Amino acid sequence: MPQAIVPNKKLISLAALCLSSAAIASSSITNDPYFSVDAISQWPQRVFAGDTGYTVTAVDGSPAIAADSHRSASALFKEIVIDIEATPYLNWSWRTERLPDTTVDETDKNGDDYAARLYVVFKTGVGFWNTASLNYVWSARQQQGNHWSNAYTPKVTMLAIESGKSQLGQWRRYKRNVAADIKRFTGKTVDSIKGVAIMTDSDNSQSSAKAYYGDIWFSAN
Repeated sequence: MPQAIVPNKKLISLAALCLSSAAIASSSITNDPYFSVDAISQWPQRVFAGDTGYTVTAVDGSPAIAADSHRSASALFKEIVIDIEATPYLNWSWRTERLPDTTVDETDKNGDDYAARLYVVFKTGVGFWNTASLNYVWSARQQQGNHWSNAYTPKVTMLAIESGKSQLGQWRRYKRNVAADIKRFTGKTVDSIKGVAIMTDSDNSQSSAKAYYGDIWFSAN
């Protein structure tokens, strides 16, 4: 896809992913959401630049979402209001098999590809446009623990949970205090999030990436 088209399309799609959750009814609030692999596979897909294949499979005897990207970027997105004062901990697992072949850093638009990423979307103000997201990512080039503004929009903050090839082919499990992470890395204090998404993409590097995702859930501790 020509470079002149990709950035605009991805920028619009990233903004739409954030903004689309702004009008969710308060009746959707839940304090203990558990998203199984089967449930995640039913989430609506948001296509940014080509269709990343998401399928249910088994890895080492455990169910997983296989995400296979070939010059593509699309996300599975769940619109739901989650009380992160009651359940601030985000739990998940993933396993990366192939990193996108980025030739530049992920802070550049040409390098904005990730083998695995998990979005949390939240509001930053009263207006429907006041929505942002924090992305936990497996970075090819950024050091573990680094955070930066997304190359396409400052509304999206990236946080490298894993980095490089040393852990490829291994399940990695996490528990993050998402309320504390949003405060620390975006400067915003929020009491709820408005949506959750997973995405594997390789469109900007015109390469490929592959990962597996396990269950996702929020907990009180």
